[in-house]
Amino acid sequence: MPRSNYVLTDNEGMLLSLVVRAEPITAYKIAKVYDQSPISNFNTSKGKIYPMIQRLRAAGLLRARPIRDDARGTERLETTKKGRKAVRNWIKEIRPTHLLPEDPLRTKLQSFELLSREERIEWLSELKVELAKKLEEVAQYDHGDGGQFHDLVLENALSNIRGRIEWMDEVLNRVRSDKG
Repeated sequence: MPRSNYVLTDNEGMLLSLVVRAEPITAYKIAKVYDQSPISNFNTSKGKIYPMIQRLRAAGLLRARPIRDDARGTERLETTKKGRKAVRNWIKEIRPTHLLPEDPLRTKLQSFELLSREERIEWLSELKVELAKKLEEVAQYDHGDGGQFHDLVLENALSNIRGRIEWMDEVLNRVRSDKG
């Protein structure tokens, strides 16, 4: 039975808003977007996409239309009026987790003293290389028609990576200056 006033999780909101922007879209195409986007951290695996789609359908937020003459039973997904309303509500909602998102690097740094000085330097050096690669990947990313605010989304991703690189430089300088 569909719930009224369905409150989307962030994963559901991201998926449903993708459908709104790209509809009609297949579940396979959604999984492909999730897999290929270097600027979005879709905090879910491909194995969770299909059950999430089913939950959103059961809640009356998505509808599926079979693709004619497709032997695999592929369906095109579209949002319902209720689904669009849920996305709008999700976009407008500000949650505490949006203000300071989870950061596994920050979490790891809290226990950095468990590594030797050499291990810290090695890890930080590897991380800087990976961040530089990610910066290049994001800078080269062209999503085509990513919407009116795509350039701002892209600039935010680039700014975040640059900020992380600067932060890693500070941490690396502190570790290198620590002789203990």
